[in-house]
Amino acid sequence: MESQQRLHMITTLNEEADQKRLALTHALGAQERIQQGPVSTHGAPLTQEEQALKYERDLWERLQLSLNEAEKILRELGQLEQERGASPPA
Repeated sequence: MESQQRLHMITTLNEEADQKRLALTHALGAQERIQQGPVSTHGAPLTQEEQALKYERDLWERLQLSLNEAEKILRELGQLEQERGASPPA
């Protein structure tokens, strides 16, 4: 697989992770507004559903961090491969 293909896959996965994370953030906000009603519940313990949403959002965020690191590594590997002539220019 060429360096550009690998980087494209990472970018695609990172974009999906960002969309999922943002959707879960919005879902958490909506949950809070629904539960709040006219009285503020800010600082109240999270419900089980909110905890699950937050955990899932946190996993997507961790994935994004890992993908960003993988992208850096793949770029470096691509450069090294190119320098030794093992890969076409990126």
